[in-house]
Amino acid sequence: MTTTTAPVQQQQRSEKDPMRFHLHYQHGKGKGKDKGGDSPYAGGSSFMERVSEAVASGMGTVAFLVISSAIILAWVLVNHVIQFLENSWHGLLNGKGFDPAPFILLNLVFSAVAFYTGALVIIAQKAQTRTDQANEEAGAKHREELDQNQADLLRRNTALTEEIHSMAEQLRALTEQVHAATCGPPPSSS
Repeated sequence: MTTTTAPVQQQQRSEKDPMRFHLHYQHGKGKGKDKGGDSPYAGGSSFMERVSEAVASGMGTVAFLVISSAIILAWVLVNHVIQFLENSWHGLLNGKGFDPAPFILLNLVFSAVAFYTGALVIIAQKAQTRTDQANEEAGAKHREELDQNQADLLRRNTALTEEIHSMAEQLRALTEQVHAATCGPPPSSS
């Protein structure tokens, strides 16, 4: 007996679960190629979306700024300060480093980083847009169901109120009949 009622109870529980419209967050429920796994995005995430999210979240940290600054400082030291110490003023003035001033190769690296950062941010934003849209659709379905439930409750409440009113009228009529039978006709109001 419990085997037949357990699925019914589980179905009733799932029908009342307010998060049932947000199933796109549950593991393995995604619509993406890899089915999402731990994806924070609706429909799962592709490999590039996961990489983009990791890079974008990593680039927005103080550690990234410190490491980048250390690399730039090392770049300048290797190219000019160490050469300066080896060759004195002559090495610095002749630009003997592997990337002489004005650091064209360093500028190229920064341009490449900016390009890839922009692309990764766009990919991450597209995934977030998809999630926002799925959340909005789920919220709309939930609001529609709530409206339908409230309208149903209002109809049932109205029917009960009308039934109570009808019963009150019947009770008044019966009370008058009992009063007339036991006490006689009601006195005239003239």
